[in-house]
Amino acid sequence: MIPVLLGLPFLSALLCLLVIRLGVKDAPDGGRKTQKAPVPTAGGIAIAVSAIAGLFLAGGMPLMTENGLPALLLFVFASVIIGFLDDFVGLNPKLKLLLLAVVSLLAAAFGPRLGFFHLPFGPGEGYALPVWLSVAGVGLWLFVMANATNFMDGSNGLAMGSATLMLIALSILLYWLATADPDTRLELAMSLMTALVAAATMGFLVWNIAGRLYVGDTGSLGIGALLGAAGLVVACRLTVWEPVILTLPFLVDVFMTLIWRARARKHLFEAHRDHAYQLFLRAGWPHWKVASLWGAMTLVSGASLLALGPLFGAQVIFVLLALGIGLWIWQRATLGRQLAAEGR
Repeated sequence: MIPVLLGLPFLSALLCLLVIRLGVKDAPDGGRKTQKAPVPTAGGIAIAVSAIAGLFLAGGMPLMTENGLPALLLFVFASVIIGFLDDFVGLNPKLKLLLLAVVSLLAAAFGPRLGFFHLPFGPGEGYALPVWLSVAGVGLWLFVMANATNFMDGSNGLAMGSATLMLIALSILLYWLATADPDTRLELAMSLMTALVAAATMGFLVWNIAGRLYVGDTGSLGIGALLGAAGLVVACRLTVWEPVILTLPFLVDVFMTLIWRARARKHLFEAHRDHAYQLFLRAGWPHWKVASLWGAMTLVSGASLLALGPLFGAQVIFVLLALGIGLWIWQRATLGRQLAAEGR
């Protein structure tokens, strides 16, 4: 297993080089796409192929049939296909969201069921969820994570760098859960899958940080779907708060930006440059600096999750959420107003 994980970044990097030579390129548009020249945008294919190869080499295929896991893996695969179609054919944004909503609900209906919801500071056993509410809530979570990762994929190294750290933290936590209860192998299977994809994404980042290759919707939707699926497995064993803690660097920016655009009566389906990370880019920050900031926030969330999440998840999330929202509002009130005044 260890040799596979160590070798996978090199395989992925080589496949990414092939994609750079042969792949479809994403041209600048003077708006959200800020690159100076067309950039290959099929890095997600290299990540997917590398992860699948790693799964075979690690002998992990028998684990992929664990109860509830096939539905989640099909959800990830369907998200990859939707992203692939958007990259190479072009999908209407509303149709893409509709397709993602459908596959999210199907995965929620046939995948692992979230049986309990724990209120912050509430009783330890939580409240039992009726099936319809569980399916709706899980479907919403999967839909949000796939889209949130896609929305954050607008700066070299940011989305995939942070997602790699999230996948590593999830893999560690899932492995702990698997060793605590050897009778179930669902957590072990998902721990393996997240570790393999994280290793494959590392090879992609070599090219992405340099701005030579984009992951495309193929990769951003697929990895976002995997984050949602792995988070669901954790939530079924612990609470919903643990995966939310880990993904806050994405969720805060996405939801706060959507709320801000809705209040400003801006079209929610149009591509834009209003995310917090995009304000930094508009202000002249280099991509590596923006990616490093989000990576640091992800490390704080991950460390909080692994150190305190299983015991104080609901309490930790309030501190991190308040901090994240406060920083977002502060940036909007200072840098956002400055950029608006300067017409940038």
